[in-house]
Amino acid sequence: MSVSFVQSVWTVIALVIFIGIVVWAFSKRKKADFDRAGRMALDDDKPVKESMKKAATSGGGKTNEE
Repeated sequence: MSVSFVQSVWTVIALVIFIGIVVWAFSKRKKADFDRAGRMALDDDKPVKESMKKAATSGGGKTNEE
């Protein structure tokens, strides 16, 4: 086997893997998972707002380290 044959086989294998990843990423089965992951940072604001509200009602969030 020559080096160019091995390189050609490796190129075909890499292309097939790339196409597989693209098909997996854009499949309708994974759409809900990716939508949920995409909103994760936006949905994370709810607990922060609740904790800020608790800090504001319990003394303004000041610490004793001042």
